[in-house]
Amino acid sequence: MSHHQLYKPAAFISEEPVVTGLLNQALRNQISLLNQQPATSVTLQQSFLAIAEQALTEDRDTALAAKLFVDAYEQAMKVLGQAQLHEAEMTTQYINQHGLVMSVLNCTTTIKDVHRNTCFYKGLFELINDLLQRDSQINIVYPACGPFAPLLLPILLYMDQKKIISPDKVRISLVDIQLGAVKSLKLLVNKLQLNDYIDGIYEADAALFKGDKAFDIFIAEAFQHGFSKEAHLSICKNFASQLSHHGVMLPCKVMVNAALVNCQREYIEQFQQPQSDAVNLVLNQDILNERVELGNILTLDRHSLLTLDIVALGEQQVVRCNTVSIPQTATDACERTLVLYAEVMTYNGHWLQQYQSGITHPLPLFSVCIDFVPKGTAVDDLLLTAKDKIAFYYKLTGLTGFLPTKADEEVHHGAN
Repeated sequence: MSHHQLYKPAAFISEEPVVTGLLNQALRNQISLLNQQPATSVTLQQSFLAIAEQALTEDRDTALAAKLFVDAYEQAMKVLGQAQLHEAEMTTQYINQHGLVMSVLNCTTTIKDVHRNTCFYKGLFELINDLLQRDSQINIVYPACGPFAPLLLPILLYMDQKKIISPDKVRISLVDIQLGAVKSLKLLVNKLQLNDYIDGIYEADAALFKGDKAFDIFIAEAFQHGFSKEAHLSICKNFASQLSHHGVMLPCKVMVNAALVNCQREYIEQFQQPQSDAVNLVLNQDILNERVELGNILTLDRHSLLTLDIVALGEQQVVRCNTVSIPQTATDACERTLVLYAEVMTYNGHWLQQYQSGITHPLPLFSVCIDFVPKGTAVDDLLLTAKDKIAFYYKLTGLTGFLPTKADEEVHHGAN
């Protein structure tokens, strides 16, 4: 058997638009690496400290914050360049049984997400301080952390520099399935002089990883808008069962809601208004009020993750979520599109709201057709009337994401 026969190109088992978009982004990222200059430890540390300090500042300069996060990204990318990864280690992307495994390069941009990182830094800073009031040592795990562990390392460095924490008080485990991410992390942690905090940097599937101790905090990184494609739910479910008695998932709560919107108003006209800056996006409340809110379809927290209603469908698994009704007042449902949007609370009331981050952008489900039949039907079109109830399930396997169904189409299942 030839080498080509042995190779299974799992990286390309996907929907064509997904593959094309991710490939384009990977190429852009590789081009940006060509002329990178080596990062110095001082500059890298300064850039990471700067974004943590900005996040914890009450009266933030939003324009400055955006620049500082880009600076941190550029410094981190220089470290990635120094890691001298092979092309496959940088760009391999595939779908395993739990969802899409992003390439190392496509995981690098999280560190530029100003609102998302700020919300996590505030929450993590307060959470670590709160837990240290009770425990002499806390164990933190960050699964699917990518090459930069961006939701943790800047605030860890800040708290270390301010003498708020020490390696005898805080222990860190980092987990990623990509060998390239592990290599980058080891170099990055060394340059940040945070080695003494690290219990291990593990190359492992975060949906299956089992630690040798209970964790007090686990940080959930693998998010896409609409809770789609990646292994979010499987990873969270795995680590929720490994938390200590008082352990905390960060974010503490993720709420996914459904609504019917006018796409022209929601996605185009809403953003035609002048904006004072690119970071503090001002949404049009009148347009938001035009939505037909259908309600919550899934709320994730530590408790709900341990009590998921998992339905077995042969080799596939889905989670039974909530059922919603279309209000009788929605007389124009045929002109609207079903969208899903997430709202994320990291800790202590720090909320990441709609459109503030890529993970909270409303995701349109164009395959759901209410009170109309599309001219060109697709195999997965769901034809509904405004009188139907919509029952939601979440696909745990393959390309993950929510599956809307007509409520009276009962899903029969085997053992959980």
